[in-house]
Amino acid sequence: MSVFRKIKSRLDQWRVSEHVKRYIILNNNMFPKIKTNQEKSSIILMELNLTRSAHISYSYLSNVLKDKYNANIVGYSPLAIRGIKNKISFCVRRLTLREPFNVYRSFNCTRFLMVSPSRKHRNKAKSIFESVYASLSSKRDIENITIDGVKIGDLIYDTYLMEKKLPTIDVSTKIFQDFLLDSISIYYYWDDYFNIKNVKAINVSHCVYNIAIPLRIAISKNIDAFQANVTHLYKLTPSEMFAYNDFKKFPEIFSSLPNKIRDDGLEEAKRRIERRFSGEVGVDMSYSSKSAYGAPRHATLIKKSPRPKILVATHCFFDSPHSYGDNVFPDFYEWLEFLGKISEETDYDWYIKTHPDYLPGTKDIVDNFVSRYPRFQLLPANSSHLQIIAEGIDVALTVYGTLGFEYAALGIPVINASTNNPHTAYNFNIHVKSEKEYKHLLSDIKNISVDIDKKEIYEYYFMRFIFNTEGIFFSNYQDMIERIGGYYNQFNPSIYSYWEHELTKDKHVNIINAIEKFINSNDFRMNYSHFGREISLHDLNYSK
Repeated sequence: MSVFRKIKSRLDQWRVSEHVKRYIILNNNMFPKIKTNQEKSSIILMELNLTRSAHISYSYLSNVLKDKYNANIVGYSPLAIRGIKNKISFCVRRLTLREPFNVYRSFNCTRFLMVSPSRKHRNKAKSIFESVYASLSSKRDIENITIDGVKIGDLIYDTYLMEKKLPTIDVSTKIFQDFLLDSISIYYYWDDYFNIKNVKAINVSHCVYNIAIPLRIAISKNIDAFQANVTHLYKLTPSEMFAYNDFKKFPEIFSSLPNKIRDDGLEEAKRRIERRFSGEVGVDMSYSSKSAYGAPRHATLIKKSPRPKILVATHCFFDSPHSYGDNVFPDFYEWLEFLGKISEETDYDWYIKTHPDYLPGTKDIVDNFVSRYPRFQLLPANSSHLQIIAEGIDVALTVYGTLGFEYAALGIPVINASTNNPHTAYNFNIHVKSEKEYKHLLSDIKNISVDIDKKEIYEYYFMRFIFNTEGIFFSNYQDMIERIGGYYNQFNPSIYSYWEHELTKDKHVNIINAIEKFINSNDFRMNYSHFGREISLHDLNYSK
């Protein structure tokens, strides 16, 4: 039976689902096939992946760019393909148009690029490796690795942590040295490609990790660069290389809105924050499966004492610490180590808590940390923050977590160990710029004072989670997530059928016009205005 199961499994892998078939037909109807000169035309690079809901945005963005530049759409593998078996697999799937090749072909992708650095690229990487490696006297130096004026160190840093599932980097290890050399060879592959080909635009799934190396090169050459998915579309530039960093301009944008929208927006933000604090799961966080708030779940968590009480809210150690740019510390582990040493120099009660949805490996690292720094007490992952606050936390520490606005809304001072955090445009948190400033604040925690204006918190929440519409493609993204059975189901083929059901000719035309307007503007993020309208009271009040 096991043999038959294996055969069936292999056949299932090659079977095209009905959802995919129907989506291909839909795209063939919506995006006319016009032949272009394969040798001479310009190129639009589109990252190949199986993030199926994002394919909806890719199809529109790529075709608008194709028409603008009279270009071929080229799908490329985001990761370097190595090993004869993997290369053969890629070629076979490309030749036989297995998913996602068949889907990309349906929206006019005419060629598929297998990224694979050659001996020439590896030799070029070797020629500079020694000088690059010799310059790495600290982890901060890794972040700042720059080749030909293109900064890629932060991308290398985050990729290494994620791939190796390590909390930090040991520069002296051979595994890191090999990884660094490999990353440099990827850079030279893409540098070569951009120098040879007439690339007019590129779209990526992430602005972090090594998959963003071609993005950084494109930005350095003033080539149109985008990060798109089904909820948003960003245009990246030398001054804005990270998606989601529009939070820097929230106050400016908010002040330009009509008074009625601002007033109603603040009220809606307040309601949604209160829903979060009630323990409701998924309020403006559709990916979340557990709440960190709600009723108490444990006996006493915070011991009574006259000492100041500090809560440290950890991050996932492997998950792109440079999502918004550089921070005070090069990674979350270094941040935690710094706090561990501070704990030995201060007479405080220190508490540490992971996110309730923490990823595998996080708990082991935190357990080890607590064993080495016994002044820290580890709280249960499912502890309610309402209980923690009620029992007497004085200050909370994060790098750039949602705790920043949540604890501030409950009257607790929060120190962010970064100026590149989503709350940085507001004064309801402290945003430190250096280790020296951080240590000074932590050494005198009793005198920390933050003038928390709840109106600022509601303004931030409104701008981040309500004004920044997720309704570029689906009319009600949150409703769609509920109907398909949860956040992660949007990456299954069934999302194609949901889209087919919602799409109309008028909507198709409106999306194309809006994307055209956006890419021809100087705007950072696509929003309501590109659809020829402003945010309305209806947008504020649809249920989340």
